Amino acid sequence: MTAPTCRAAADWPKEHAFMTTHLVLVGAGHAHLHLLKHATALRRAGYRITLVAPTRFWYSGMAARLLSGAPRDACSLNIAALTARHGIEHVTAPFVALDVHTKHVFLADGHHIDFDVLSLNVGSDVVPPTPTGATVPAWGNARYWHVKPIERLDALRQHVLNAAQQHRALHMVVVGGGPSGVEMAANLAGLSQRLGAANEVRLVTRHPRLISDAPDAASRWASRQLSRLGVDWHPSVALDGGAEWLDILDVPPDDIVLATGLRPAYCVADLPLALDDNGIRIKATLQSEQHATIFAVGDCASLIDHSLPKRGIEGVRQGPVLLQNLVALQNGAPLHDYHPPATALAIVDMHDKGLALYGEHWRGGRLALRLKRYIDTRFLQRYR
Repeated sequence: MTAPTCRAAADWPKEHAFMTTHLVLVGAGHAHLHLLKHATALRRAGYRITLVAPTRFWYSGMAARLLSGAPRDACSLNIAALTARHGIEHVTAPFVALDVHTKHVFLADGHHIDFDVLSLNVGSDVVPPTPTGATVPAWGNARYWHVKPIERLDALRQHVLNAAQQHRALHMVVVGGGPSGVEMAANLAGLSQRLGAANEVRLVTRHPRLISDAPDAASRWASRQLSRLGVDWHPSVALDGGAEWLDILDVPPDDIVLATGLRPAYCVADLPLALDDNGIRIKATLQSEQHATIFAVGDCASLIDHSLPKRGIEGVRQGPVLLQNLVALQNGAPLHDYHPPATALAIVDMHDKGLALYGEHWRGGRLALRLKRYIDTRFLQRYR
């Protein structure tokens, strides 16, 4: 991993000396990837840029592929290489705090970075299905796996592989009946089949049907595909009353995979910004409700006038608006509004087939999965 760096303005190369507006980007999510690619436009507007982010971006659209066995490099981007290619200062120490008055970002290694303009794109974490919102519910002695951060799924895949090599069958439970839960269950079953492992995969959901926002026929199709893959589905299970739901299982689980919805990354709750349950409250211009020089995008942001689902397409579409508005802010020009799409294409990866959803329209099969593979690969290719 690249060593954390934090240079003062005097340490910057001479070609950057004229740039007096320091733009700090925290997080390398979908929207910030767009800024990295268009760093030249930001520099022309008078910014010098520092990115605070890990060395690798894990693409959420390929979470299921990562779990089912795709190479790590195919599901992620090398942020260190990307920032080096575009001449951007890259700091790898984790972001831990923010002072809006002194305009400092604080890092886990004890360093801090001053900023003139800040943009936050720090993502989301899993919402545990417990009354207290505890990070890890007390559900027996199983190992717990969260679908976020995505790199944890690489560790889960290795865990399944190690068990198969030891000829040890796993009893695995996925909790959550949304797209992520369905993807996890299908791809754990598919991975087990590919390895020749006699793993038991079960899916436990609160709702009586899968992907509750999808048309009924699409939900039934998804249920049939899980059955075909050998997944045992338990619908209408009360998950927030403690560990009693484990009684529906004849064998205690070895592993529990939590895919129970998303909330803003844990660090967001401690930020000195206007917040609500969905994240940092932002205007249509993507600016913080309270601070014109602080922007927030992606899963960590909550658009004041719209309730947005936590999905990658929002960050992708916010990227160009964020770029325009950062340039406009520097030039003293009017800022643009972000208009969320009324509906968007979503494709659920079910190992060897896909379920494409667009409003009330849907299609399931191998063609849908091929389309998803094409879209995901094209997205990552933009930044390679």
